[in-house]
Amino acid sequence: MGLLRARGLVQAISALVAIGFLCGAIAVKRSMKGSALHQQGEELMYFPSGRFLKQASLGHENTFADVVWLRAIQYYGEHRLTDRKYDMVGHIFDVMTTLDPQFIHAYAFGALVLAEDAGKPIDGLKLLRKGMSHNPDDWYLAFETGFIYYIVLRDSENAGRYFSLSSKLPGAPEFTSRFAAFVEERAGHTETALRLWEESARMTENARIKEMAEQKVEELRRKLEEERRARESIRKGG
Repeated sequence: MGLLRARGLVQAISALVAIGFLCGAIAVKRSMKGSALHQQGEELMYFPSGRFLKQASLGHENTFADVVWLRAIQYYGEHRLTDRKYDMVGHIFDVMTTLDPQFIHAYAFGALVLAEDAGKPIDGLKLLRKGMSHNPDDWYLAFETGFIYYIVLRDSENAGRYFSLSSKLPGAPEFTSRFAAFVEERAGHTETALRLWEESARMTENARIKEMAEQKVEELRRKLEEERRARESIRKGG
């Protein structure tokens, strides 16, 4: 038992040393040239692949994934406040989910950023499919796939298919089947989109996804009010 505990301690220390080495290497790259954002882009280009980090982690993949998650949130926040360019998001979340294939929130948040902020919905769907391949019974990933098909790509057929799939998976809440029905009935896009974002804001435990969803809810409510006023104006004019 003592030997096993000693080995576990050595592995933990090795993992922390490796993380420190990675962060140190990144810091050196950042200090070499360019503006802050250019440095950040350069930094993330040197992020090792998830497969490399998985081998280097010595059994501490989740610890490494948590480090990458914190860096991803920082990267997203900085670019959201400045140039709104997210060139490295796909790479970062691929690394993270290779380290921890069961990191459900990483798949969901990464896919939303890719689809909504980076303008790369196909890459977002690719990340979600990776998640579903590792977590085939997770209803949330199937639901998020339908969400992107409907909200971003306006593909009702595929959206309905994934909403329906989500509703049949273990633990799926009632609203998943409700949205499958909405899409199949071709409900008004804005109204359905509003309901989807409202449900996302309500059900998520992830602060970043909740913030994004609440912003979309406000935008869509304003849009619906503008549409209502326009219809009322036309009616009165007629």
